[in-house]
Amino acid sequence: MLEHYVFIRFKQDTPQTHVDEFCQRILALPNTISELHEVQIGHDIVREARSWDLMIRLHVDDIDALIRYQVHPDHQAVVQFNAPFVADIGVIDFEAFN
Repeated sequence: MLEHYVFIRFKQDTPQTHVDEFCQRILALPNTISELHEVQIGHDIVREARSWDLMIRLHVDDIDALIRYQVHPDHQAVVQFNAPFVADIGVIDFEAFN
């Protein structure tokens, strides 16, 4: 199982209504993208200078499934919806050590 984490910092003037709608669109993706097994979203509650505003955690089977997810038109539509409000983004993809 591959874990895909996305960290987002929004531009300062981003309305909360946009963030809420973006989260709902991300959470709906497993309905149309079969590669997604699990999706979680978390908002930062500490608000330190080094904090990210939002973290998205996705589970997929492998790197091929991740690539299919990333190019899927429904995912691309959500990315385009959010892009004007993103100040910074980070990503990490990994399989856990045992």
